[in-house]
Amino acid sequence: MKKEPNPNDVSLRAVARRLDISIMTLYRVLNNVPTVKPATCRRVLEELNRCGYYAHRPTRRRQAVLDFTQHYYLEGLGLRLLHSLSGKNCSCVCTDHRRNPEPFFNAAAESDVAVFFSIPDDEIIRKTREVNPNIYTVTVTTRSSADVTVTADNTRGGELAARHLHAAGHRHVAVHLAEEQPTRLERYKSFFAELKLLDPACRIDVIAEESGSSTAAACRSYLDAVDVMPTVIFFVAGGYAQSFWDDVVRPEPERFGELSIMSYDRPEDLFGGDAKFHPFDRIEFVPQDILDWVEYYVTTRPVLQTRSPIHTNVAVRLVRAGSVRTVSR
Repeated sequence: MKKEPNPNDVSLRAVARRLDISIMTLYRVLNNVPTVKPATCRRVLEELNRCGYYAHRPTRRRQAVLDFTQHYYLEGLGLRLLHSLSGKNCSCVCTDHRRNPEPFFNAAAESDVAVFFSIPDDEIIRKTREVNPNIYTVTVTTRSSADVTVTADNTRGGELAARHLHAAGHRHVAVHLAEEQPTRLERYKSFFAELKLLDPACRIDVIAEESGSSTAAACRSYLDAVDVMPTVIFFVAGGYAQSFWDDVVRPEPERFGELSIMSYDRPEDLFGGDAKFHPFDRIEFVPQDILDWVEYYVTTRPVLQTRSPIHTNVAVRLVRAGSVRTVSR
């Protein structure tokens, strides 16, 4: 007697058997291969949805809303993605939910995917899903409750920075923090934890740069008041290190010239390839790696058994440029 398929069996091979198609045809549907008949695509996706997978029903032309904020670095990444998607059968609408939320939510209601280059909070993600329960959400370079987060491996980056400074003998470190956004806090927390693990007696100070202040003012205020001068300052966002060098170190080399500096990010990504900048020891990654993954998730939406967030981290590496000196322990 032939055994009836179990409706609760959600393996892809079981789905293929129930639909009387090959597993390769099912994989082609999941990867949006255009040679599969539209009727077959509909059957596959309807069956996956019936089995409890979180699967999309493709439209003739995919529509994406790209949300920006007033952030030079993220805006540059978003424009590169916009240019790339324009040639891939994808219509894009650009918005800014912070300054003008209504156009954003109107676009989200009619889009297949929302890509945030705007550091959204969880409330924005929730409201986006309210206006369009089927929309797929992607955040870039920061963690959130979106369906997909694509970012550099900030935890690994913080650990590498801590190991580098520890190996060079630094036991009193100041960490510059401006705008307590998730990405920078993630880098700081992993750095703090790793350095304390390597040496529980080490000292880690925080230089907090308030909104509306300047890097020079925040750092000078700290350095003028601290009881013992740190041997190194770690900037968890690269542009601030350059500002500190230009506005504090260069004018007073006799006072601050021996202070080591460590940074984050590739200078050419922050200032442009032709800009002049001081080389710092740093943690860096390749932004194009992030964009490649974001484009993949926009054009090839994953099929999930539950709507569980996906976190994709691109690799980071330590670059030595001579700005971190070895000190006596």
